[in-house]
Amino acid sequence: KVQHELEEAEERADIAESQVNKLRVKSREVHTKIISEE
Repeated sequence: KVQHELEEAEERADIAESQVNKLRVKSREVHTKIISEE
């Protein structure tokens, strides 16, 4: 049971990490746009 919960937690962490990476890339693109427009 503990092993199963651990696997689920790791899976959720992977998903959260990929979401964070996507957001990071998006915000970087936005910042680049703002800087290049000035």
